[in-house]
Amino acid sequence: MKTKTALKLIVVGLLVVVFTAEQAASATPQQNSPASMKVKVYFYHDPGEYIDLSPVTRLVSATAPARASIDALLKGPTAQERQQGFDSLASASDFKIGSLSITAGTAKINLVSRRSWHGWPGDTAPIRFKTAVELTLKQFPTVQKVIVSLNGDTKFADEG
Repeated sequence: MKTKTALKLIVVGLLVVVFTAEQAASATPQQNSPASMKVKVYFYHDPGEYIDLSPVTRLVSATAPARASIDALLKGPTAQERQQGFDSLASASDFKIGSLSITAGTAKINLVSRRSWHGWPGDTAPIRFKTAVELTLKQFPTVQKVIVSLNGDTKFADEG
């Protein structure tokens, strides 16, 4: 009787081990991590395509690519991109996304500045920043128009 009980426990134990191993093998990192996609993020580069802006390619989460793209823009270029002549947008590191929504072809993004932000370092900085945000968001097929605001102000980059 003890032998049969011991054999049953061994068989059940082996089944548990085999089942656990199959679960572990099927749970690949690709299945547990969100899919990625390539996007363009626009940084300062002289000469550039748009008022000294040029794109770099980044790999971001496909779950929320618009938000991930703007986060990448705010973080600035990588060391390798800097070696290629790309530079951060003025004040970009002083901002974070307050809100971002895309509805009926229009992306609305409100960027919020840090309390320590002292303003734009030059006349072209606000329009260059706004243009970089617009170009980065307009690459997505669901975005035809972009409304950018800074601390709720949509006129922060108006000329004149």
